Amino acid sequence: MPPFCFNGLMKIRILLALGLLWTANAYAAEPPRFLLPLDCVMGETCWAANYVDMDPKPDSVRDFTCGPRSFEAHQGTDFAVRSRAEMHKGVNVLAALDGTVLRVRDGETDTEKAPADLEKIHAENKDCGNGVYVDHAKAGFKGLTTLYCHMKQGSVKVKAGDAVKAGDVLGQVGQSGFAEFPHVHFSIIWEGAVVDPFTGVNSSDGCGGFKRKLWKDAGMTYTPISIYDGGFRAAPPDFEVIKAGDSAPKTLSPASEALVFWTGLFGVREGDQIALTITDPNGVEFIRRDITQDVTRARQFYFTGRELKGRTIPAGKWTGKVLLHRAGITDQIREFDITVQ
Repeated sequence: MPPFCFNGLMKIRILLALGLLWTANAYAAEPPRFLLPLDCVMGETCWAANYVDMDPKPDSVRDFTCGPRSFEAHQGTDFAVRSRAEMHKGVNVLAALDGTVLRVRDGETDTEKAPADLEKIHAENKDCGNGVYVDHAKAGFKGLTTLYCHMKQGSVKVKAGDAVKAGDVLGQVGQSGFAEFPHVHFSIIWEGAVVDPFTGVNSSDGCGGFKRKLWKDAGMTYTPISIYDGGFRAAPPDFEVIKAGDSAPKTLSPASEALVFWTGLFGVREGDQIALTITDPNGVEFIRRDITQDVTRARQFYFTGRELKGRTIPAGKWTGKVLLHRAGITDQIREFDITVQ
């Protein structure tokens, strides 16, 4: 079963069966330019978790760069927020382009789902959860539609027939439908085919090609890996609590039971070399953990640390560092600090 987001509702055959897709004879003179469909800052408060699967062969997955940041038959881009805490606070989902709302769904829950719950959601064709489906013909793009999925229960602000402008609030990010973390799935369907917004290429045409970038923001680029979160604890972390948005402590006591550093990553790939280190206020290495990633995953958590067993540690600034090495890209490094006092 694919990780985190499933796109059953978004299969083109379903949209065709509903009579919501048609084929245009020609593209508009100018291509559409889409806004980021979330009210967030990429790389700071939201991150791309999965891209369109650009490999039409069954059981074979490639994103538009021919990398693995997708899953089988994924027909959109997933934009994730840090945790369920941000989801509960509210992160707006925005119309990416002027259009007319064709369909909406609301009322599906954002609860964490057991495998049996996810199977039921899939069987009922509610993988998209709460969503909004928008047509862009009146904006000059006949045959172009967009789909926004996994929105928060009760947050959808539009109804079928409503005209929306780019940047209008459609609802909020949630975890409804077949979703294992809070995010919005954004699909572009143009002339009967799923189109990748980073290249303008149809998903059936394969990876590695380029026609035109469809994002309005030139800064919207591919991110091979994101070290998106991290912090310290005085005990081994409960990652379910962290996923829910438990805030990291600002300080730790020199007499804590343990000193533990943890991190969260989007886009790890099989074979990645990951090093986690903790250094003391004098820059001396306290502990190091080296990891070889065993499988490609959309989201991954790791930690390292040491029980103190009654010993005290020096006061001052302690640093946790994540270093990810992958052939072909610049080493990814991020540091997180904690004050011991």
